[in-house]
Formats: sequence, structure tokens, C-alpha cells
Amino acid sequence: MPAIDYQSLTGEQAAQQLDELSELYTQVYAEPPYGWGPEHAELFRERFDVQRRQEGYRLISAREGRRLVAFGFGVTLRPTTPWWRDLVTPLPEEITVERPGRTWALVELLVGASWRRRHVAENIHGLLLSGRQEERATLTVLPAATPAVIAYRKWGWHKVGDKRNPLPGAPVFAVMVKELR
Repeated sequence: MPAIDYQSLTGEQAAQQLDELSELYTQVYAEPPYGWGPEHAELFRERFDVQRRQEGYRLISAREGRRLVAFGFGVTLRPTTPWWRDLVTPLPEEITVERPGRTWALVELLVGASWRRRHVAENIHGLLLSGRQEERATLTVLPAATPAVIAYRKWGWHKVGDKRNPLPGAPVFAVMVKELR
């Protein structure tokens, strides 16, 4: 098997690769259980342009040769973050209150179909969380994405609640947290 090369990208470097990132995003999320279309890819591009400029931004790409096969990225949540809105049931303030540097959000972690089950996601996950100064990390995951849910649990994440993203017809996502210190 050819080697996978992992690289940490700044926001500017990632912006230069946005077409490639968006193409992989579109491919992965067109698959079950998501079945997302071009409107989600456009929303990804819009949000990415803002997220890549945020505090704590980190993106790890994975390439086999010149081909992008996976990536993951996240940002540090601000005290005014909307992250804890749209919860299906309210959570206690000790979970939802943010202060500077408290929580890092894993926004995306995706791997192209041909490269799954080769520890690519696990490697990206480890690189993304390595050396983080925040107390904890959070993410959302579609419960029907069973392999992802199983992997996150194996890597030390636990579910704290559910939320519905503010998109028309959006499914309910599990909200997970992992202590970093």
C-alpha cells in the first residue's frame, strides 16, 4: 500500500486547496447515511471561509501521492458560540457555558471510501488533538454513521446530548465531548 502523507495546513494554505477539500466533502457526504447534495457543499465552502480564520484553527490533510484522501479540521469555540444552540433537550450550564480557550470543536473529519479502515481517520484525529491547550473538545455526529460513532467512542468521546442543525429538514446529531486535560 502506498504511504499516506499527513500535513498540517494554515487557514491560508487550506483556502488555496478549497476546491479539492470541497470535492472530497461532496463525495463523502453524497454517500449513505447522509445523501447530501450540492447545497451542503456550498454551505461547507461558505462556513469554511469563516472557520479557517478563527482562533485555534487546525486542518490536517491526508494524501496518497498527490491525491487528497482525507482531512479533518476544527476551531476553538468562542464564548458567544452558537455551538450549544438548537439542542433537542437543554443541557446544564456546566456543559454549555464557554469561556476563552475552554473547548475545541472538531468540525469535520472525513475519509474517502477507498481509504477507510486504514487508520487514516484515527491518525488525523490524533494529529488534530495533539498539543491542544483547551480543556475539552466537542463534535457532532450523525447517529446513523455507525462506524464514526464507534470510532469516536473508542477514541474516548462520550455523548452529552442531541441537536438539530438549523437547516431545513436537518437530522438530529449526537453531541459528543472528550476531555483533553
